[in-house]
Amino acid sequence: MERLVIDLALLPEDGQLLEDDLSTTIFDLPENDAKPLGPLTFRLQVQRFGDELLLQGHLQAPFEFLCVRTLTPFKKTISLPEAAIALEIGTKGEIDATEAVREEILLNFPAYPRCDEGDEPVKCEINPRYLAVDKATTDDVDHPPVTEGDSRWAALDELENSDQ
Repeated sequence: MERLVIDLALLPEDGQLLEDDLSTTIFDLPENDAKPLGPLTFRLQVQRFGDELLLQGHLQAPFEFLCVRTLTPFKKTISLPEAAIALEIGTKGEIDATEAVREEILLNFPAYPRCDEGDEPVKCEINPRYLAVDKATTDDVDHPPVTEGDSRWAALDELENSDQ
């Protein structure tokens, strides 16, 4: 299925259960972003409430993310067992809910994807060659001598004293 279009004229008053897959092309993500590995699977109860259409149910889609620590790709399935989406109906006869369902999945992407949080977690360690553990802990910077009081306030103190 390419689009999730709901015909309001055919929607029963007590709602309808929709179950299907949406193509990976709906995600349209940039080249260096996550890559969809399969379709967006949905099982949604669709019901009309006044001027709104409520979609409730399960959304799921697998993606390949790049680990922020190890820079290795890993698979993580975004699964939303209790998704709820409300759409305004207006005067339309059909509602295209594809974009709303897509956004619901994208909003649940991990901010900092790590391979230890994937579908098959692996140990997530930074390559030791990138660590600074072998570097000296001291620096060669000379620190200025500490004077009485805070020198940053000295100029202000002089202004205050000059008024008297």
